[in-house]
Amino acid sequence: MAGAAPPNLPGFTFIESIGEGGFADVYLYEQRLPARRVAVKVLKKGADASGLEMFYAEANVMAQLSSHPSIMPIYQADVSAEGHPYLVMEFCPGPHLAKRFRTERIPVAEVLETAVKVASAVETAHRAGILHRDIKPHNILTNAYGSPLLTDFGIASSVGNEGGAEYAMSIPWSAPEVLADSPSADVRSDVFSLAASVYSLLAGRSPFEVPGAANDNATLISRIERQQPARILRGDLPDSLNTALLRALAKRPGDRPQSAMEFARALQEIEIELNRPPTRLEVLDAGGPADQQGAALNDDRTMIKPVSVIIPDQIQGTARPSVIDGSATIAQRRFQPVAGAAIGHGPALQVAESAYAPRAEHLHPGAHDQQDHRARRWAIALVGVVVVALVVFGAVSMFSGGDKPEHQAGGFEQPPADAVGQPAPAPALSAKRLPDGWRFSWVNAAPAEGDLYKVVRTRDGQALPEQRIPATSLDFKIGPGQTGCVTVTVIRKNLTQRAEASQPLCQVGQ
Repeated sequence: MAGAAPPNLPGFTFIESIGEGGFADVYLYEQRLPARRVAVKVLKKGADASGLEMFYAEANVMAQLSSHPSIMPIYQADVSAEGHPYLVMEFCPGPHLAKRFRTERIPVAEVLETAVKVASAVETAHRAGILHRDIKPHNILTNAYGSPLLTDFGIASSVGNEGGAEYAMSIPWSAPEVLADSPSADVRSDVFSLAASVYSLLAGRSPFEVPGAANDNATLISRIERQQPARILRGDLPDSLNTALLRALAKRPGDRPQSAMEFARALQEIEIELNRPPTRLEVLDAGGPADQQGAALNDDRTMIKPVSVIIPDQIQGTARPSVIDGSATIAQRRFQPVAGAAIGHGPALQVAESAYAPRAEHLHPGAHDQQDHRARRWAIALVGVVVVALVVFGAVSMFSGGDKPEHQAGGFEQPPADAVGQPAPAPALSAKRLPDGWRFSWVNAAPAEGDLYKVVRTRDGQALPEQRIPATSLDFKIGPGQTGCVTVTVIRKNLTQRAEASQPLCQVGQ
């Protein structure tokens, strides 16, 4: 369709061509109602019935996920009179990263912020069961407010039901397993491409390009499969960032961060290292209880938000290496805020009444907190009733001349003072470097006899077994390049109120 007249779309007025690729052309149109400029991406290749079904299914999901602040909004999807599927999207005037990284030195702080935001979008898509499959600087656009938007979520590759070797990948940013004779891909392939894109923004070239040498597709594929990318030589770039990028660009998927969130967490640690506030991770989670891995709860750096979305059965599970259950129909799934930082490998989606009225065991943590709070209020009220009854009984006995018994029947005892007082404040944490990790210590500002400390640890975003100890320090082995985080809560015996947890303290192994 290259060079052909743009399609005639009802309700839209063509302005100009703004992009051209192997699979699609992009045009600028003026939408009549509501009046606004939009980008219209028109697929060149005609689609058969199954390809169109897949195209619509994936477009529907991405339209729902496009409420994410770093995912390109999709306004409309249809087929033109000429028979070409098209998408109507937000128009992003730029300047775009695809041009900027080749012509200017993008600041490290801007790259880190962009990377964390895009990783949030990738994680959101993965949790909905969608692989992007073509992450590269050219697919990270910049809206009118300067915010990055990830686009092209594999929609072009689904048309015509193409096989793995034919989908719209871009070799310089593709993972080795995608370029193999029998290609395969999962969430870690997207992590590789995301890291390759971040590398490009910092280095001014893709990871396996060699200035002054041959950089044709065959040469690049050979380097991607056999060589390690060079470290980026920039005076403003910390060595920890090189380490994080090289790990995410590992040849074996198992050696990379196992999720986009884990990679983003590593980048947040580098932001902290550079004395900058960490960019917030914003994730819409499609994983239910079966998909939870790890126990890293929402914090100041992460927001995992529940939303409802319809997942068509044509694409459910595409982000996972497991076999898709094709027997299910279009299912509605309730997004739940979960603790896990990695993508689960649960069963295929199922239609359930809990999508509208979740059962108690599927309630999100806030709901459990409300239930616990109501239970505590009833317990406190019951204790109050008992105390009042005893006081009244004693008063009646005294005024009626009854003898004071040496021991009251039932053995009711006054609870210890700390059981009805305020819970201990959140401990203050500090850390000291050790040869093979860090020693985390904490201060209890209001200690009481019998206090224990609940210690929650994560290593590279993966939860470790919880510990309850009387000591006020803990040695934590953290390998080179790994990030370890510790959160401590005071556990006070006989206390019914929930204590406040400390802010997480994170350190990077050397």
